Amino acid sequence: MAIVTKGDEIEASCCDPKVSSASVKALGHPVSPPQPRSHLHGAADYGRDDGGDTASLKKRLLLKLDLRIVSWLTVLYLFSSLDRGNIGNARMLGIEDSIGLVGNQFYNVVSVFYAGYTISQIPSNLVLKKILPSRWMCITMTIWGICATGTAACHSYGGLIATRFFMGIFEAGVGPGAPLLLSWWYLRDELAWRVSLFFGSSTLAGAFGGLIAYGVGKNLANSHLEPWRILFIIEGSLTIFFGLLTWVVLPDLPTSSPSRRLAWLDRFFLKPEERDLAIRRFNSEHNSDSKSFEMGQLIAAFKDYKTWLCGLLYIGLNICLSSYTSFLPTIIGGFGVSALDTQLLSVPPYAFACVCVFVFSWNSDRTRIRGFHITASATVSALGYTLLLSNHILAVNYVGVCLVACGLYPIIPLTLSWVANNHIGHTKRATALAILNMLGQCFATLGGQIYKSKTAPRFYMGHSICLAFIVLTGITASILSSLLYLENKRRDRLQSTSYVPSDDENMGPELETPKDKLYDKNPSFRYFI
Repeated sequence: MAIVTKGDEIEASCCDPKVSSASVKALGHPVSPPQPRSHLHGAADYGRDDGGDTASLKKRLLLKLDLRIVSWLTVLYLFSSLDRGNIGNARMLGIEDSIGLVGNQFYNVVSVFYAGYTISQIPSNLVLKKILPSRWMCITMTIWGICATGTAACHSYGGLIATRFFMGIFEAGVGPGAPLLLSWWYLRDELAWRVSLFFGSSTLAGAFGGLIAYGVGKNLANSHLEPWRILFIIEGSLTIFFGLLTWVVLPDLPTSSPSRRLAWLDRFFLKPEERDLAIRRFNSEHNSDSKSFEMGQLIAAFKDYKTWLCGLLYIGLNICLSSYTSFLPTIIGGFGVSALDTQLLSVPPYAFACVCVFVFSWNSDRTRIRGFHITASATVSALGYTLLLSNHILAVNYVGVCLVACGLYPIIPLTLSWVANNHIGHTKRATALAILNMLGQCFATLGGQIYKSKTAPRFYMGHSICLAFIVLTGITASILSSLLYLENKRRDRLQSTSYVPSDDENMGPELETPKDKLYDKNPSFRYFI
């Protein structure tokens, strides 16, 4: 690093670990005390305290980003969740008898989706920046919509397996990629709230899915097409329509050159000064990698303990979540209500969960704490499963069903934001998010196998397994949060002018590695806990 003036060296010492406090003192200048934690969290706070004009510009930028990016991703994930979970509604509309599914075949149809979803996540996230989000999400969403619609034409077990498998492969283009896209446009303490808006649509999908299935089952029961086939046609066709629109509506990176044929839309979307601020924010969040792919970052993601602890808690979550979305109508049907009433009763739990997603995520961004909120959410779900196991009164069981949803769904945006916050560099962040989702979806196949018909109506086996795994999720979040808190404290001591490390203390790689290769190992970076 070239040092031009004494002042330059003082400034450099704040961010370059190779420039020590002692070297600054030797120049005859006083050393500033350690910077407050808010400045050390790794991102330049553009527009926060820079005066009224910049703050106003930031507000306009965020409003436009929310209206165009977050709202559109919310629509995309709404249809992703509808198409993924409508197999449970189709079961109540007679798909098993119509196709002739026997034994474990229905459970295999549920599970095979997650097999396809799992194997395609890392490749999908790695090509997202290269191909560009608008194109990649348009292509993948349109194809999975075709697969979803094609399910209506299935007349055999093999046909169902094929459509669900390929639907899983192409759905991975939106679910894991959306948090990565949001991390290119938003700062770290703005992310969880936006991810919650995006993933909150999955709770709305559960509510809408129940209402649509109720309407189809009640009004089209005598149609020449079986009701479950009509359900797949309606929801799959909407997916294709919105998938095609994505090419036009969804923006790419802040640094992407506007398309000539869509230049008018890009000019309307962001004014030059707003795009300039978006680019500065993009660079401040360590997104300005010189390459679309860095092998060193990919390896670093696999070697980072944070990746695997987040993966472990996501495993516990997805076992519960996949079983809940696929078998909620079956669980409620076990309470002794009719098939149509079951569809209606599946709506309120998702509505309550939607509110909890927003509240937990908003407070998590406000406090810059993720682990505590995940543990609290897991506790709420654990209480719900306990009620389902301990009582056979309908009202108590229904409260348990609602509590399970209220606890499960907030963990999704909190965990994804946590990973995006604490992994720096495009390739590492993309890989870590893909590993997280891959591990979660691998074990989501287990969730499709635990609510067996022979255990109805109380489903003790399914509830017990989910209770154990949601407790695992809460414990893992607490452990990871504690480890990150201790690491932040270690870095505070390292940056303190009064701290002198002992000869045998392990200072880590941050004093030996060039700054541009440090990423989240930089001593000035602080993890979200």
